[in-house]
Amino acid sequence: MLDAGVLPDGERVGRIISWFCNGKKPKDAHLVYSSMKVKKQNLPRSPVNLLISSLCKEDETVNLALEILGDLSGEARKYGIKPFSAVVQGLKCSFQLVINGYSKAGNTGEAMKMMKLMESRGLKPEVYTYTVNMSGYANGGLMEEACKILSQVKKKHPKLNPVTYHTIIRGFCRLEDFDEGLKLLGEMKHFGVQPNVDEYNKLIQSLSLKALDWGTAEKLLEEMKDNGLHLNGITKGLIRAVKERLEGEIEIAEA
Repeated sequence: MLDAGVLPDGERVGRIISWFCNGKKPKDAHLVYSSMKVKKQNLPRSPVNLLISSLCKEDETVNLALEILGDLSGEARKYGIKPFSAVVQGLKCSFQLVINGYSKAGNTGEAMKMMKLMESRGLKPEVYTYTVNMSGYANGGLMEEACKILSQVKKKHPKLNPVTYHTIIRGFCRLEDFDEGLKLLGEMKHFGVQPNVDEYNKLIQSLSLKALDWGTAEKLLEEMKDNGLHLNGITKGLIRAVKERLEGEIEIAEA
């Protein structure tokens, strides 16, 4: 029928396309669709949406789904995007689950490979995906690699989230690199992120316990107050205890 250039009406062709799609033969269904396109015959919305959804399920035919979306306009395009978006979102979730698993297992190399594969499929990793991968490096003390990922996410997403910064600030505090942690705290606002109690609490505790730098810790406490944030009593007491201890040692040394 196709070779002869003879096609039935749109309703019947729509049923043929649906039959091929349900039989897991989206390429054959697309061939029928292409023939209808050449003849400029209209198709019902439902089989076209089913065809888009079926083509999205295979890497090699996703581009065909995009071509069909390009053919549509108005209401038809609006409804055609829905099955495409649903499949794409499903693929993104699958990638994120795998990346999350690799990162938690400390297999950061495989996590990075999966993220690159995700991008090669035309899928844009979300901030969460970058953060999970960054966490894997930070937990292993590989802060240089974690910072490279932070640089990537800053280029691709204009607005980050507190968890992204909390992850890397915590990593620097663990290595007692407080200058970098403080630098990142100051950078957060430039990327639409308001520092919360978690970031301040981690830095203040680390500065007090590890660096014995109660002066910087007190400055952060004042900054918190200015931002309308409140630190718990235990951490406040920690600053006071370190301050009193160091001042007492100075008095003894001077006596």
